[in-house]
Amino acid sequence: MGRKPKQQRSAEEKLAIVMEGLKSGNVAETCRKFEIAPTLFYRWKDEVEKAALAALGGRSAAARPDEEQAKRIKQLERALGRSALQIEILKNVLGE
Repeated sequence: MGRKPKQQRSAEEKLAIVMEGLKSGNVAETCRKFEIAPTLFYRWKDEVEKAALAALGGRSAAARPDEEQAKRIKQLERALGRSALQIEILKNVLGE
């Protein structure tokens, strides 16, 4: 049982598949019908939910920096600060 090549689906098709899975309540059956993995179905479902939140609430949860993103931003800012300091030190040593 080999892996099938990827099939490109439009946004409308993805939405229809997600809606059918949610309406029927049987995700596994929907996935078999459309020959997709359940993980792909749930990824599409999450994307649909984020898009709906963005449309209804103005900003999506994905647009707001979460704790992990904020932590990464702080790390990058510290690294940038260290690099700027090193540049200044090297300029002073070289007399520029």
